[in-house]
Amino acid sequence: MNFMGRNALTGVLRFKNEAFWVFVGQLGTALGVLFGVKVLTQVMGPFEFGRLMLANTVVLLIGTNLFGPLGQGFMRFWSISYGRGQGQEFAAATNHYAKLLTWGVLGLSFVWLMVATIMGWFEWSLLIWLSLVVGSFTGLFGLRLSVFLAARKRRMVALANTGIAFLKPLVAVLFVMVLSSDADRVMGAYLLVILSAFLVLEHFYEDMMKAAPMHRSTTGNSGREFGKLGREIIEFSLPFWVWGVFGWIHQSCDRWSLQIFHGPDVVGSFSVISILASYPLIFGANFLSNLFLPVAYERAGTLTSTPSIRSANNILYLMVGTYVVGACILIGVFLLFHKKVVSLMSSMGYVEYSYLLPGLSIAWGFFYLGQMFSGFGLLANKPKKCIFPVVVSAVIAATMTTYLSKHYGPLGVVWGLGISGFVYAVWFMAIGFRLSSSVRLDVEFEVTDKDKNSVHEL
Repeated sequence: MNFMGRNALTGVLRFKNEAFWVFVGQLGTALGVLFGVKVLTQVMGPFEFGRLMLANTVVLLIGTNLFGPLGQGFMRFWSISYGRGQGQEFAAATNHYAKLLTWGVLGLSFVWLMVATIMGWFEWSLLIWLSLVVGSFTGLFGLRLSVFLAARKRRMVALANTGIAFLKPLVAVLFVMVLSSDADRVMGAYLLVILSAFLVLEHFYEDMMKAAPMHRSTTGNSGREFGKLGREIIEFSLPFWVWGVFGWIHQSCDRWSLQIFHGPDVVGSFSVISILASYPLIFGANFLSNLFLPVAYERAGTLTSTPSIRSANNILYLMVGTYVVGACILIGVFLLFHKKVVSLMSSMGYVEYSYLLPGLSIAWGFFYLGQMFSGFGLLANKPKKCIFPVVVSAVIAATMTTYLSKHYGPLGVVWGLGISGFVYAVWFMAIGFRLSSSVRLDVEFEVTDKDKNSVHEL
């Protein structure tokens, strides 16, 4: 009895330690972004800040929405590979696909630069090229972190994300002071930081892969097993790429709809409000997801044990409930102090749209609530169930924000995001309830030589 009690206490203390580092990492990232808004809005006017925010949508598309789905596959198959004894195959497959995607984006960036130069798009040619390159190294950096996260190296992930978040604006301000106050120089500073950080992280990644117990393959046909494992990772990740593209549309349509009808200066002012509304929610959602999802994956295992699945679903319900409470508190604070928050976190030149902060927080609150409920689909290895609501809500967001931006300006954009976010949240909530109530959860993704049909269905 005492032995069991000591084991339980050790498990609780380990979880608390992991929770601390997840909290530190997500808080550090969020504070770094807010710090960046504060310092950059002091040295950049709304016009150049708006151009930077538009360029950041390109970084988001590449770094998060193109590379991110592959990172989901890496994170999911780390534990699966560990159980199968496919450590060498995992290392080879992840390196192969990371390099392939990185070189593909870098090649695309040079094609863009040549075309833009020939066409005379000088205002955007360099900025978009830099954004594509920054996005590729941001994505590669994220792929490495996804493996650290799967291995529950929380401290490494926390320190890396926090360092990047603060270094980028600090180096950017230095570039602006030495060179000039424009978005191109800021994006150049971002490139220097992310490239340097990746080179440092790569050293630790290689050491971890060599030292990890799972790096001893027990299979005799490493080439065949590498190909098989690689296909499993890609098949798991494919739905997330569709999800990523349409998710990017949902997350970026506000800035581009304002750019179309009102120009970069309005984009710059509105983007400050958008960052203040969304990043506390991103912090909460990412903190909870990074804390609870790997634990839920571990408990669910191969989805063959009903008690294990129930336990994993209970973890996800705790994750969702915690998010809802935190989001409600945040919206209440913004209702009372929106103007003070905006002036404190930027400058007085950006307070014009502060009254939109509570409504925009509600809109993004719905969106990230949907993200929380999507965890049930990921746990069940049924990411395809998440695609249709993502596509529909993204189309609604793009259509509504464009139409309402033209007629009502930034206020219309908030309404467009709110409508689409509500649809997104309700749809994913229904999916989560349905999957968690069906405890049998068909094991569609367990890949064996005797079960090829289930892979085809996924």
